[in-house]
Amino acid sequence: MKNRNSVFTPVARLAMAGLLAGSLAMPLAASARIVGAALTTATGKVTAVDPASRTITLQGENGNTLNILAGPNVRNFQQIKPGDTLTLDYYESVAVAVRPAGSGVPEVVTETAGTRSPKGGMPAGAAGRQTTITAEIWHINKSANLVTLKGPQGGMRTVQVRDPALQARLQQLKEGDLVDFTITQAVAAAVRK
Repeated sequence: MKNRNSVFTPVARLAMAGLLAGSLAMPLAASARIVGAALTTATGKVTAVDPASRTITLQGENGNTLNILAGPNVRNFQQIKPGDTLTLDYYESVAVAVRPAGSGVPEVVTETAGTRSPKGGMPAGAAGRQTTITAEIWHINKSANLVTLKGPQGGMRTVQVRDPALQARLQQLKEGDLVDFTITQAVAAAVRK
């Protein structure tokens, strides 16, 4: 079983790299483009269950362990026992789109959804979250191939474009254009006896 960081860390890195690379690689009028996606299935043996904190400890094939907090939406939690096999499917993707200036403002929008097993069934469920972060292109230094993005809370981040094909794309972008990147995260879990 992969640990939690092995799934989420590459996507976090991919989001920043993909934010600019993806936006530069597509035509201005194009819809969002998936820059990166990762699907990971992890299966582990339940080694401990703490009903008070609703924590499940899983052990993977290589012996690593992972503690998972089962929130109040996890129905039939009391049925999970040490020795059960728990399968987790993680999915994450990043989509990038460029919009013209004046078509919105820098912001963060998050949507969530979830399902759970029926009462009396085996413990199972799925949860998903989609977050769209909109940043404004604050400054473009075309001679140095630098783009400065201004985020929703006013934070600035300068990214250097190294790919020659993407450097040519800088000529088409304008200060004030908006860059949307949408991160979709989903996890599904089921206990199998």
